[in-house]
Amino acid sequence: MARMRLKLYSFALVAVAGIAVDAPLWSVLASVFICVAIPFAVAAQGIGPVRALLLPSRGPHPDEARPPHADRLTAEARR
Repeated sequence: MARMRLKLYSFALVAVAGIAVDAPLWSVLASVFICVAIPFAVAAQGIGPVRALLLPSRGPHPDEARPPHADRLTAEARR
């Protein structure tokens, strides 16, 4: 989901930059279209991923769970 969020933000930044530098209208519209299309593509997977795309959580992702001994490893690395 982080990759999709990065793509969404990147195309939004390109659209804003295109407006700022007076880029051709078709390129700005293409960037805006992609910004709108990304949430719809994610919505095809279900409503939960859309929430995760637009409202990211601050906690660790369940797929990136830390092993039980991770705290011990980080404590040893600080020494």
